[in-house]
Formats: sequence, structure tokens, C-alpha cells
Amino acid sequence: MSESRADLSLAAALRVMAPMVELLLREGVTYPRFANALKKTFLEAAPGVLDASSTRVNDSSISTLTGIHRKDVREWRSVGQPLPQAKSLGAVMEVFTRWANDPEYCDQQGRPRVLDRVGGPGTFEALAASASNDVHPHTLLQELIRLGVARRDEAALKNGDDKISLCMDAFVPKEGVTEMLQLLSDNVGDHLAAAASNLTGTNDPMLEQSIYADSLRPASVTALKTLARQIWANAFHDIVRDATALSDQDRGQAEADQRIRIGMYFYYGANLKP
Repeated sequence: MSESRADLSLAAALRVMAPMVELLLREGVTYPRFANALKKTFLEAAPGVLDASSTRVNDSSISTLTGIHRKDVREWRSVGQPLPQAKSLGAVMEVFTRWANDPEYCDQQGRPRVLDRVGGPGTFEALAASASNDVHPHTLLQELIRLGVARRDEAALKNGDDKISLCMDAFVPKEGVTEMLQLLSDNVGDHLAAAASNLTGTNDPMLEQSIYADSLRPASVTALKTLARQIWANAFHDIVRDATALSDQDRGQAEADQRIRIGMYFYYGANLKP
């Protein structure tokens, strides 16, 4: 008997989940705890699926679609669906991205400049204000320092100059598992959303491709890893430049309700078994 589309989708989802399950187990999350938490995810996704198929959203339709008992559906709906929490990492990442790419904050070689903490244009204070009006520059600076992404110049401070430097070439916080896990969920979540959207065929296809090679020696893997980082560094700079300009241009306009995420990944491991 041939597998149904549901069977194939489930098999694909299980393969996607395998690395996540390993992470959950390492972090002490058991199957019962995960299964119970997953119920809420099914409930939150159901109304959107029903709306897309022009099906009335009620306890019965959600229960039928998800297979979750109506009592649990009714309890979930009675509590209400809270708005998603604001992501505190957004402003911090925008400060980092602008600092690493905006010509106003980089030298002639395109490297992030050491910035005066306060003052007019070209200072960290101005940079923070350009990224967010909701978070105070001092708060953003403290978070960047806590994550190990920026540091104060102690030598300059002794001379009465308060200067800040960017100390990483990629946003990978050294401290704070919360931030690392948020990057994981944001990046992988949108990557998976692009692939899932392409499978539905209801929207214009999104870019979601990769290159695969096997039977490689470790030295060859290292060479390809270096090449991938070089390519991404160039693409990152160009995309950030245009995305920043367009975001500044569109911010505050009536139709400015869309977001984008563009990424690249590199993975290596043992050859897949036949």
C-alpha cells in the first residue's frame, strides 16, 4: 500500500525533529513534557489552517482537525490567546548589524569603528537611537556587553574617553543560553516556514535550496567551510546595506507590515548510511 501524503509529511517531520530531540534530551526535557507542550502548538496553529480553508473556527472544528479532545480545546479557548511576547533580542541584533555594515560606523576597509559612547552622529548613542526608539542606548549597550558582542575600551576610559568597540564578526553570543535558543528558534523556524510554504503551492516559491556533497576528506570540508564563510560575509554586507535602507525608507508607512529573513548554513558530519 502506498504511503499517504499525511504519512510522508509525518516521516519528514520526524527526520527534521531528530536533532531537536537530541537537544531536548541533553537539556533534560522528557517526552511526556514535550508532548504535553506540543498540544498547545497544535491548538495555536489550528485556527489559521481552518481560516485558510474557509472553515468556521469553533471547538468542534479545532478538535476534529487536531485530534485534541473538545474539553481541552474549550479550556484553551476560554483562557484566550495571548499576543506573542516582544523579542528583546531584536533591537540588540539591529544595533550589531548596523554597526558591522553601515558605512557611517565602519572604517574605509569596512571594519566596525571604535565608537564614542555618547554625542552626535557616528556615536554609539546615535547608532542605538537609529535601531530602536523603545530601548535606551545604555540598556542596549549593557546587553551587548553582557553577551560578549561589545566591550568598553578600558585604556581610553582611564584617559577620560568613553569608547565602545565591537568584538565579534558574527552575532553568536558567548553568554546567555536564552539568546542562543532564541536565535535557534528564529532562524530554523523561518527556514522551515519557507520550506513548508513551498510545499503548499499557494504562494510564490520562496528561496530554499542547499548544496550537498559527500565522500570528502576533512581538509576538503575545511576548505569548503572557509569558502562558505567568505561568500556569506560578502552577501551579508550587501543584503544588510539594502535592507537597512529600505527599512528606514518604509518604517511608519501604512503597508509596512512585512518582515524578511535571509540566511545561510553550513553543516558537516559523517556520510549518510545507504
